[in-house]
Amino acid sequence: MEQQYRQGPPPGNYGKRIWYLWGPIVIKWVVGIAVSMIAMGVLSTIYMLADQDAATIAMQSEEKMLELSDEIMAQYLKASTLIEGVAALITIPIMFLFFHFDRVKEKKRGFVPNRKAPIWKYMAGLLLALAMSLGLNNLIIIGNPSDMSESYQATMEAFYSSPLAVQVAVLAVLIPMSEELVFRGLLFKRLRERASYMQAALYSAVVFGLMHGNMVQMLYGFVMGMMLAYLYEKYGSIKAPIAAHMVMNLLSVLATEFKLLDWLMEDSMRIGIVTIVCAFVASTMFVLIQRIEERPIMPDTPEGQDHRVWHCTIDGE
Repeated sequence: MEQQYRQGPPPGNYGKRIWYLWGPIVIKWVVGIAVSMIAMGVLSTIYMLADQDAATIAMQSEEKMLELSDEIMAQYLKASTLIEGVAALITIPIMFLFFHFDRVKEKKRGFVPNRKAPIWKYMAGLLLALAMSLGLNNLIIIGNPSDMSESYQATMEAFYSSPLAVQVAVLAVLIPMSEELVFRGLLFKRLRERASYMQAALYSAVVFGLMHGNMVQMLYGFVMGMMLAYLYEKYGSIKAPIAAHMVMNLLSVLATEFKLLDWLMEDSMRIGIVTIVCAFVASTMFVLIQRIEERPIMPDTPEGQDHRVWHCTIDGE
């Protein structure tokens, strides 16, 4: 899947090139920290105003202060999904502007992007994402590495303790949009301007995995990051990885809500069969997606000339 017509490296010195790649990630990280700090400040203020006597006593004792801090942190964790949603809601328009400006610059440079796959072919990408997500989760359960990661357990408990509507809105809509714009729409796409598909996919997937902060999610994030970059490459649109990421997270939310993973863990034969079926579905969808022609339609080819004439006719109507 070599890109046929690469762009040159972004203009500017080495520092500007580093910022060109890492700037969106830094901005996302800063937004997340800022929202977290504001949320912690608001929760602390509310908690202390609600019980001023307890707050006054806590100020006079280090032990009481630690207890108060633990109580505030517990409230923060309960609201962590909503806090992440606010951060994503702020990040999305910023990243969309960067993404839009990149596409405008491409057109000015005369760059011909990969052709976009028709919408009806998106079902294969969604099924690939669902099968890989469920199958990999099953392998994680079978391997039981989550017992080695307390941060993984804490993260999952915090995220899935919110009301179902909040989980769907944040985990299955806002966060996928935010992360795909950053890691595929900007990082992967900008790397792809001057590197091979495999180099860009590996780099962006490693960064995507590392940003998850614990070993279990790092491994899961790396594998899913490779798959999402592949979908972006083959489908030629950021809509493909966004849609795939959304259905994966929605599956995770619903599986947790309706105890699907608990049901699978009750019988080793059951989880094994489901994992094998997921592998079969994923491999079948991969073969179908591999047949999608992603190479650009160049103006100097017969296909490109027919494409241009057709667009001129449409524009003239």
